[in-house]
This record gives sequence, C-alpha cells and structure tokens, in this order.
Amino acid sequence: MSILIIYAHPKTEGFCSYILETIQQILINQQREFEILDLYDMNYDAVLKKEELYSAGNRKISSINKEIQEKIKKSETLLFIYPVWWGCMPAILKGFLDRVITPGFGFKYQKKNSLHFIPKKLLKQKKALVFMTAGSPRLAYLATGNPPKKIIKTFTLGTCGIDTTVIQFFNAKHLNEKRKAHIKKRIKKIF
Repeated sequence: MSILIIYAHPKTEGFCSYILETIQQILINQQREFEILDLYDMNYDAVLKKEELYSAGNRKISSINKEIQEKIKKSETLLFIYPVWWGCMPAILKGFLDRVITPGFGFKYQKKNSLHFIPKKLLKQKKALVFMTAGSPRLAYLATGNPPKKIIKTFTLGTCGIDTTVIQFFNAKHLNEKRKAHIKKRIKKIF
C-alpha cells in the first residue's frame, strides 16, 4: 500500500469531503494504491483504555490498533484530512493517535541522563501530508503561532520522525465553485 488516508470528519458535504473526493480522484487517475480509514464510518473507539496507558506502565494494544499499525508500516505516505475545531483536531483523531502511535511503534524513549528522556524516532522513513480546514481566518492562527499545525507536525508526527507537510484551508465556511477550484489547484500541485 502506498498511501494510507486517515479521514476524520462526519459524512457531510463540505471542505473536508471535497478534499477527500479530489484526492481520491487524482490517485485513481494516477493508478496509485491507497486505502482510506474513515474514522467515523469505522465507528472508531477513540477512548484510551487504562490498560493502554503507557505512562502508567501498561502496554496493551487492541487488535484493531495493531492492524492499523501494520497498515502504517506498509504505507509510504500517511495522509490526514480533518477540520480544526476549537483550535485542535477532532477528538476522534486525537484518540486515534493516542491509541495507535504508541511507544515501541512510533517512538521509544531513550535515557539521555538521569533526568531527561528523549524520544528515538521510529517512523523516520514515513512521510505525511496533512490537510486541515478551519473556519477562522489565517490571521487568527498566525497571530497565535498556529497551534493546530504545531501539534500535528512537531509534537505528534515529528516525535516519530515522520516528515510532515501541512496544507491549511482557512475561512472554510461556505464551499462554492471558486473555493473548489482553489482547493483542486492546490492539491494538484502536490500530486
């Protein structure tokens, strides 16, 4: 499998669904191999269980999450599509990342000295494309240092060594033909 798409938005028409549809069509036209994990369609259980909480010494990984880890291992590129709600990714995606990107899979803590641990990045060979939409204007994010971008690029995927490119669409409130053309143009530049 070449591309694993993680889609985190309820089934509605709008920016995220249009981005997914556009990417799917481009990949089909290019005859590229891909799979979509639609977290809402899967009814993905985003709640971290106490037996999974690695910071408490627990290490259990459910069979579904082991399967997803295998899909990630086999893919060259991870592609995320999601909206920004309250300055962050949807809870279903946050829970997905908490349960799937586990120590020993995405990273491994190494002791630097008696007080500090640093993560060894275990997914350095992977690339990620992140498509996020936000209803707010670009200025609102730039003025605050763009936390949604930092969270996914630096603190999450970066901790695992995944080379990540983030594509953001701001003012994503009303999808019209002009906005569709803009989205399609930006996506075509990437693929």
